[in-house]
Amino acid sequence: MDTIAPFNLSDVLDKTAKFIRVMEKAGVPWTNFQLPINNRTARRNLAEYMLMGCPKVKSDGQIVVAPANDYDLARTILGKDFISPEEIALARKLTYGDELLQHFAETLPSEEALQWLRENGFVLMAGTPGPMSLLEVRNLNAQLFYTKEGGWYAEPKQKFSREDKVTAEWLMLRKGIVPNSTRKNWDEQQKLLTEVEYVPNAPEATWGITTFKEVRNVWLLPDIYARTSSVVSDGHRVDVGGSTDGGVYVYDGWDDRRGGDLGLASARKRNLKP
Repeated sequence: MDTIAPFNLSDVLDKTAKFIRVMEKAGVPWTNFQLPINNRTARRNLAEYMLMGCPKVKSDGQIVVAPANDYDLARTILGKDFISPEEIALARKLTYGDELLQHFAETLPSEEALQWLRENGFVLMAGTPGPMSLLEVRNLNAQLFYTKEGGWYAEPKQKFSREDKVTAEWLMLRKGIVPNSTRKNWDEQQKLLTEVEYVPNAPEATWGITTFKEVRNVWLLPDIYARTSSVVSDGHRVDVGGSTDGGVYVYDGWDDRRGGDLGLASARKRNLKP
C-alpha cells in the first residue's frame, strides 16, 4: 500500500500567502478574491479556467493560447531559442533561488515580444543568478574561452572585465550580428540598430554565447566577430566571437576599423511596452 506524505499545514499556508501576494502584485485587488468565495458561478468559472492552464483571453472571451504556463508559450514560439533558468541551472551547475525564479516567471517578455524575437533571430535566456563580470563568466567554465586563464583582459588596468556585468534578468540576444553591419565603423553600425535594441556589453555577450553552447551544444558567432559596448583602458572596443571548440575569442579593436569579419552585437531592451 502506498504511503501518503504527511500533510504540512505551514507549507500550505505559505503557498497560499505567496499566491495572494503574487496576484496582488499583478494587479488583482482583494475584492476579486472574495467573488469566487461568495458566488458559485464565479467559483466554477475560475476552477475551469485554472484547470485549462490559465490561458490568455481577449476582451471578447476568445482564448488566444492555452499553455500550461508562460514558459510553454515561450517554448512554442521560440523553440530551442528559449532557455529557462532551470535549464541553465542544470547545465551550468548554478542555483537560482525561489524568489529569483519567481522574478523570471513574472518578467517573461510579452507574447508580442516573443514573436518579435523569433522573427528577428534572437535567443531568449535567463541571465546569471547574480551580477557577473566577464572574468566571473569565464570562471564558470574556462574551457569555453580561447584564453583559459590570465590574458590581456585579466590585467588590473582592464576595468571593464570586472566592472561591466551581466545581471539576473532576461537576456534577449541576437544570435548573429546585426544585418549588414560588417565593413562599417562603430558610428556607422549604431545607425543600423532599431529603437528597441542596444549593444550588449562583453559579459552579456559571452554569457549568451557560452550558455547557448552549454545548454544547446551550439556555438553562436562561430565564424564572425561582434563589437560590444565594453571599452578597454586605451579606448578600444571589446569584440567577441570566432567561437569554436577552442572557445570564444575576446579581443579589442579601434572603433574606426571596418572589417569584413567584424559586425555588431545587439540585444533587445527590457521593460518595453508591448
